[in-house]
Amino acid sequence: MASKRQTVKEIIYDTVMATRRFAEREAKDAFKMTEKRLYAYPVIKLKIEDDRERIDEISEHGAPGKSKSILKYRRMGIRLTQDEIAEALINDINAEIAENEHEIETIDKAVDIIAGDTYGDIIRYKYFESKSDEQISEILNCDPSTVRRNKSRLVGRLSVFLYGAAAVQ
Repeated sequence: MASKRQTVKEIIYDTVMATRRFAEREAKDAFKMTEKRLYAYPVIKLKIEDDRERIDEISEHGAPGKSKSILKYRRMGIRLTQDEIAEALINDINAEIAENEHEIETIDKAVDIIAGDTYGDIIRYKYFESKSDEQISEILNCDPSTVRRNKSRLVGRLSVFLYGAAAVQ
């Protein structure tokens, strides 16, 4: 009987440890994904502008004559007019813009949470303006290690907003 209890205890211990490792991995993944999203922020803003220009171009000149995106409308088995293809392209681009604007709004809300933090500007400088830790330390008049430490702390706070309890270690 003692060996069975030991086995059950071992199973419980192994399960608890596996759960802890999984939670730690999830928190690390949330941190990494938060950084990816922060680095992508300025690029997504540019993408939105570019997509709006594409819509203006399609509206003014119609759908391009040859394009991979047009092929999907022709493969559906229905022959669409150039105007219908242009409208479908514009609808697709508008859907992408909406998705990207939602991401921008989400990041903006997350960054608003740290707006009152003494070192909150580190996020903007590091991820949105691509400044180095040394450049940021000069701007904020602090040591580069202070920049790195507070950047990690702030990204951790943003991770919790973006991913919830999964981001907590």
